[in-house]
Amino acid sequence: MFSFRVAGVSLVLCIALSGCLQGTGTNQTTAAAPRGGDVVERDVEAPDVFSKRDNALWDGRPSLGGVWVAHPDVKAPERVIIRNTETGRETVGALFKRERMNPGPVFQVSAETAEAVGMLAGAPTALEVVALRTEEVRTAPEAEPEPAPQPEPELGPETERETASAPQAAPQNASAPEDAASTTGAPEETMIALPDVEEPRKRGLFARIFGRDAPEQSEITSAPLDATTPLPDAAAPPARPGAPMPMPSPIAGTTPAAPAASSLDRPFVQIGIFSVEANANGAAKSMRDAGLSASIKPGRTQGNAFWRVVVGPAASEAERRQFLAQVKRLGFADAYAVRR
Repeated sequence: MFSFRVAGVSLVLCIALSGCLQGTGTNQTTAAAPRGGDVVERDVEAPDVFSKRDNALWDGRPSLGGVWVAHPDVKAPERVIIRNTETGRETVGALFKRERMNPGPVFQVSAETAEAVGMLAGAPTALEVVALRTEEVRTAPEAEPEPAPQPEPELGPETERETASAPQAAPQNASAPEDAASTTGAPEETMIALPDVEEPRKRGLFARIFGRDAPEQSEITSAPLDATTPLPDAAAPPARPGAPMPMPSPIAGTTPAAPAASSLDRPFVQIGIFSVEANANGAAKSMRDAGLSASIKPGRTQGNAFWRVVVGPAASEAERRQFLAQVKRLGFADAYAVRR
């Protein structure tokens, strides 16, 4: 009976363990998505800031600064969406003030803008240019999923046989006292567990002859060593060949201070917005080769991917003016200060 019980319990544990291993066998990686209740940023069109529909022209010459468009009515640089009203192709770029007015279309675009919206050199094209603004939106909280019901483990054949062979409990009725009374006459056997007594160790031949017992083992008293007291004869182990030198432990009060945060509202200098990532990487490399700290800020607006290249942040207005002057000397004459 005991062996059947052990076999049944072992089978149940094996089934549960195999279920756990099967549940942990798949390792999937999913992209991170905004959780419910988080604040996310998105770009929205702001026609009250700037919105124009007019013809544009690309003169066919290469240009720096990525995607940009110029118009004479602009008061300050803006981030805009540029849309070809004939084909529907659009891109995100920068809006500048057009300094010189030449005969022809009002809008002037860069080479990368013309390629992004499908313009031909020297061919006037109708464009719509609308300013963009960033707003914060809180996502709706997600409902907590209900826990899945746990399946009950199946019983093996050994456990079923054990359950069938187990004695059924006798029903409680009025004849129970009589049965108890009829069994009081039979003596009951009582099992008493005796403690294990260690047998005395047999003495040797000489001990029995001379009447001497084996000497007891002496107790050794140990005391912990002081961790702060170095051993006088202990020497540092020799370093292995090719092993790096150990770093010295830092001394209290010598931790370098973190760089102070910039107090400027617009500490970065943006050199351009690019619709092609390779062009953004090239512009950022030219900034780094000149000794400037450049970074690429990817973004997406209405399905249009873009990459901004910025320099900074500047800790003061003097440093920001220095950044602007150095960037413009490198050919990015339309660079301007931005918040991030």
